[in-house]
Amino acid sequence: MKNLVSFLAVVFFTLSVNAQFTISGQIKNFADSNLMVRIFKGADEQLVNKVKTDANGKFSVNIPEKYSGLVHLTDHSRQASIEVLTNNENVSLSATYQNGQFFKPEFSQGKTAMGFDSYQTYQSYNDLRVNVFPIIKALYTTEDEFFKALTKEEDRIVKMSPASDLPLLKYYTQVNELANANVNSKNEADIYKNKILHRLVNDNNFLEGTGFLSKLVLDYLRYSIFGATDQNSINTTVEKEIDFLLEKTDIETPRGQNVLSAVFMVLPKEQFGSMLTKYYSKVDALTCEITDELRTSVSAHNMTKPGSVVPNIVFDKPVKGYKSLYDVKADKKIVFFWASWCPACRDELPFVKEYYENFKKEGGEIIAISLDYEDAAFKEAIKGYDWINYTELLQWETQGVSAYGVTSTPTLFLIDKDNKLIKQVDHISKLVEL
Repeated sequence: MKNLVSFLAVVFFTLSVNAQFTISGQIKNFADSNLMVRIFKGADEQLVNKVKTDANGKFSVNIPEKYSGLVHLTDHSRQASIEVLTNNENVSLSATYQNGQFFKPEFSQGKTAMGFDSYQTYQSYNDLRVNVFPIIKALYTTEDEFFKALTKEEDRIVKMSPASDLPLLKYYTQVNELANANVNSKNEADIYKNKILHRLVNDNNFLEGTGFLSKLVLDYLRYSIFGATDQNSINTTVEKEIDFLLEKTDIETPRGQNVLSAVFMVLPKEQFGSMLTKYYSKVDALTCEITDELRTSVSAHNMTKPGSVVPNIVFDKPVKGYKSLYDVKADKKIVFFWASWCPACRDELPFVKEYYENFKKEGGEIIAISLDYEDAAFKEAIKGYDWINYTELLQWETQGVSAYGVTSTPTLFLIDKDNKLIKQVDHISKLVEL
């Protein structure tokens, strides 16, 4: 009996640690369609699940871990999106899909989700109250009926403001205000910079979950150089402030590493490339556990170095008998990231096909990784192209995109028989020159 009790205690503990919740509902006019589910765990969104709606647009999807923050439900194109704020709670909703967008989401379960929906409604109306109504009211006298109607509507909107006792929603509203502050002076910049630093150092994982971390890191750096115009002083200040942030948040902790991931995300390589190299080296020197997001950033950076071994891409099902990129044995290979929805890719395909004729004869092979999201469009686009065509129908979440540092299509990687990078290009003609 004692062993049974111990066993049940372990089971209960395991279930509580690995808590998960469900988002379910119905989206009208979205039958038999793929719904993508993304959450924030670090500096950026991550795809955690996808589900297909049934013939009536109904769906149910598990979030496979304990999570407090924003969940984005989107179609494959990411044009249609529903934002759900949840504090590890089950959520039920209904919406309508029309003209490529999700309209009128209504929540029937999930206190935080329902509170967030009310907050977003209030924000939309309040934006009109603050930015539009004063302009309209200036055209009328205080005695005009329309002026009085607008005043009455202003009072109604103010009363809509959702006073929240929901911890996550309260946190979101506070940080949202900080992230959208209107800063007009160096003194204000210093004040808000200190407010951001306090949150980066002290806040719990609500900060990552609500998706504000990257915005706050960017604002912190912007406020640090407020009013500066000289590029050398800007770079020097930014580097000093990044060092300070990593010291305060501790690069050996998940928060510190998330801050560094945000730095890699928000700073353009064209302007800060040599500086960022310093921080990639810092990561390489770490002996502690590294977050997946930071590891991927470093891998993508290393992909720019000729001679580095490119990551493998494992196919979810064999293509022409091949199970992965490494499984393709050839003297040279081209890994070609493209998509049927990309006009530049469609223009590039005939030139790639022409190049492929001799490349194949000389022992080469092309592995084309499509960032498509519609199966029919992908199958139509690959007709007449006899190289290895692979897609996961996940667009930018397609395997290899992050690890290879792909930020635009087309992008081509020429690699040798040992899967080492020879050259990365954006047009096949640059390989002809090589």
